[in-house]
Amino acid sequence: MTHSGAEASSPSWVTDRLMEPRLAPSRNGVAPGERELVEILKAATTVPDHGGLKPWRFAVVNDAGHERFGDALVAGLHHERGSDLLDSVVNKMREKAFAAPCCVMVIGSPVSGSNVPEWEQLVSASCTGYAMVLAATFLGFGAIWKSASVLHTPPVRSLFGATDREQLLGWVNIGTPEDVGDRDSRERTDPELGALVTVIDGGGARSLPQ
Repeated sequence: MTHSGAEASSPSWVTDRLMEPRLAPSRNGVAPGERELVEILKAATTVPDHGGLKPWRFAVVNDAGHERFGDALVAGLHHERGSDLLDSVVNKMREKAFAAPCCVMVIGSPVSGSNVPEWEQLVSASCTGYAMVLAATFLGFGAIWKSASVLHTPPVRSLFGATDREQLLGWVNIGTPEDVGDRDSRERTDPELGALVTVIDGGGARSLPQ
């Protein structure tokens, strides 16, 4: 994604980019190069982090790693639901591992003995996934956060070397975006902020006017 200098200098440039629909990566697209991936991961580490604990880590799945990821997801599915499953159900779970050329697992890794509560550390870890999505999008890639019901199962946790204290929070799929035409033509709906935001001031609490 490229923008002119004049466009990028506009005061609303960042918010305009944030409000654009974000595209999913193409299954058969191109993964970010090593330099681009490093930039995306660096951006992930800029999230709010009370105490500077860095209570997160990442695992990058690419190339033959997708096969191992798919196998772990299926093994986790059988661990949860038994071996007697429809092929369509098994295949749907396996295909999650192949939806993009690059997958980055977000792993919450709370630091024990800290005054920062574990829930706050996991919130910080969760923020890294969104930061990755935004960074990848600004670099011109499609990026989307994904999850699966089997991330807590032993086969999946084992693949990513999760310790007893760690949680697999989901993964970010990254790659060249799907060809869906002009993104501005895609339907979007502005949020009803009046129903979501409360303003507390000298006069009490009130809804935010739009």
